[in-house]
Amino acid sequence: MESRKSTATDPLVPHLLRIDRGEKIMESLLGYVRANTIKSGFLTGIGATMKAEIGWFDTQAQVYRTRVFEEPCEITTMIGNIAWHEGDPIAHTHITLGREDFSVVGGHLIEATVGVTCEIWLLESDMDIYRNPSSIGNLKLIDFKSK
Repeated sequence: MESRKSTATDPLVPHLLRIDRGEKIMESLLGYVRANTIKSGFLTGIGATMKAEIGWFDTQAQVYRTRVFEEPCEITTMIGNIAWHEGDPIAHTHITLGREDFSVVGGHLIEATVGVTCEIWLLESDMDIYRNPSSIGNLKLIDFKSK
């Protein structure tokens, strides 16, 4: 993975990450967030995967249903945010994947292996944002009151 960070002093600091073939997207992203002590932020990305695990939250059973797609796919949309829970960063990220037959699948990104490249713009914020377990399936939701 390679990255660049803007030297601007704006409230939102842009970072550009290029995650390379064979690297894992969430692992690389969270490693970068941790190494750069990014408090919070917003992200968007494009690229391609060779394998992706995505989830869909079943509101009745209150669990994630996941599926692995072991096929080359285009990342047509990737969007999410960064927060923290108990000293670890959390990237709440959704993804839409374009398949060879031009159909799409999407959901919560659990993990994906890059097929060609993954280019992520991360806008870093100076806000302290935390996630804490909720009463809904133990989901970690944004909590504005505490760490």
